[in-house]
Amino acid sequence: MAKSAYEKLDFTRRDEPSPHANRRDLLEGWLRYQRGEFHRKLRDLTPEQLAQWSVPPVELSVLGLIRHMTQMEHVYLSWGMCGGDREMVYGDDDYAGGSAETVEDDLVIYLAEVERADAAIAATGDLDTPGKGHGMPLVATLVKMIDEYALHAGQAHMLRFAALGEMIR
Repeated sequence: MAKSAYEKLDFTRRDEPSPHANRRDLLEGWLRYQRGEFHRKLRDLTPEQLAQWSVPPVELSVLGLIRHMTQMEHVYLSWGMCGGDREMVYGDDDYAGGSAETVEDDLVIYLAEVERADAAIAATGDLDTPGKGHGMPLVATLVKMIDEYALHAGQAHMLRFAALGEMIR
């Protein structure tokens, strides 16, 4: 039987990059690390809990953050660095959208976008290369994505505790 998208997530990854790595490896390493931190916030949650707005009146769920990060991966990395068609999969319905029934599809879309983003990073010559979509250099784009993941992993952390009804670290 094929693994679900949820089962493909690595909830154990905590590999910080070496502080002695070159600048590009360091930035790519921190992006991988922050993605892993974000993924760890999804563990132990049922599809219903992923979609739950667990901190009323805030219309935000862990699933909403997944959907938002899908769009950020696209805007800043996939499209941002490689150009082509800019496609906002969820439009303005990323944070508040989704349901328990869409979790698998949303995770599949997210993981596919991460793969495209990684391919865009690999295809970009050096840190000063401007993106064909947004025109920002890769260095600024990687810093922006590290920031996005750090911010939203923190939000997901709190939403996760609220959805679980306890603090499971």
